[in-house]
Amino acid sequence: MSEYYTIGDVAERTGISAYTLRYYDKEGLLTFVKRSESGIRQFQEKDFEPLYTITVLKRSGMPIKDIRRFMELYVQGDSTLHERRMMFEEHKKNLQKRIDELNEMMKIVDYKCWYFNEAEKRHDINYYQKLPENEVDQRILDFIDLVEDFRKGKKEN
Repeated sequence: MSEYYTIGDVAERTGISAYTLRYYDKEGLLTFVKRSESGIRQFQEKDFEPLYTITVLKRSGMPIKDIRRFMELYVQGDSTLHERRMMFEEHKKNLQKRIDELNEMMKIVDYKCWYFNEAEKRHDINYYQKLPENEVDQRILDFIDLVEDFRKGKKEN
């Protein structure tokens, strides 16, 4: 006979709250989990892998309805391998797009960190305006161009 884990056991082992596990169940994500005759969830060792997949998909921004669809396919078995792979391929594209957007935002945050450091050293937020044009750091000029494009409604790449 297999060892069973209660929802509390799973919460303690994984760090996912019992409330969240119940929510996942209510949303139809845990259809792979067996229940006792009295309706108590009985998690098994094999249930940790799909549960981990659910948490990764959720944390990575996949909507619950899409995770539900994935889990419906999961319980159907090998006949759905292609469709599941395609879901992951699409999710991978979406994640890459978000990563690229975050990297662009990080460039601006890095710039602002550098700029505030320079302004702090000079005790003047607008220090560059007092410099000869040929001495203004290119990063400042690039940022000014980005703001101008934003003001005009031009979209970033």
